[in-house]
Amino acid sequence: MTTLRPRPDRGMLPLHSRRYGESVLGAPLLWFPAPEAHEKSGLIIAATHGDEGAAQVTLSCALRSLEPALRRHHVVLAVNPDGCQLGLRANARGVDLNRNFPAANWQPGETVYRWNSEASERDVLLSTGEKAGSEPETAALCQLIHRIKPAWVVSFHDPLGCIEDARKSPLGEWLAQAFELPLVSSVGYATPGSFGSWCADQDLHCITAEFPPVSADEATARYLDAMTRLLHW
Repeated sequence: MTTLRPRPDRGMLPLHSRRYGESVLGAPLLWFPAPEAHEKSGLIIAATHGDEGAAQVTLSCALRSLEPALRRHHVVLAVNPDGCQLGLRANARGVDLNRNFPAANWQPGETVYRWNSEASERDVLLSTGEKAGSEPETAALCQLIHRIKPAWVVSFHDPLGCIEDARKSPLGEWLAQAFELPLVSSVGYATPGSFGSWCADQDLHCITAEFPPVSADEATARYLDAMTRLLHW
């Protein structure tokens, strides 16, 4: 049985973060190392898009709920802290970080997205960056991964409501069951320069976990138990 901290003690993160870089606006890029990292330790990340906060809040609640010594994996709560602060999908330079990773399929120019999950068209424009890996947030995350060498990565997003795992791995199947979301091999559209594409180039197993379009309040009610178990998986 997973050991949890008493609820009154969960107001603050019970562990120390480390800086692995800084954002465009100078915000620290923070990661929470696994207490006893080993070759099977993975990396769990959230908030690559600053307007996707439900998973970030849920992941923070899970970090605060689980007894620190029981966590087996590294965590980055906010890949894009500037976007989180400014309410932007992009970083502070208007770059969609999930189209800026130095993957072999990176493409220059513009990328589009829907304003919200109810919008009929993907017509809001962002940049993919001046070059692949041009942004400090993407470059720093790549460097962190080369440094800590995680066994796998789970990258949280929304609002597609699925677990994307091309390998249909045991972890992917576990996530689909634990979060009660469908397991798919593809989200159905091209993602050049995405974090997942870069991971594939590195032969690093990356699973994209997409929450459905729910508030942070509903997400923590629905997914906190599963997120806490993922930290201990």
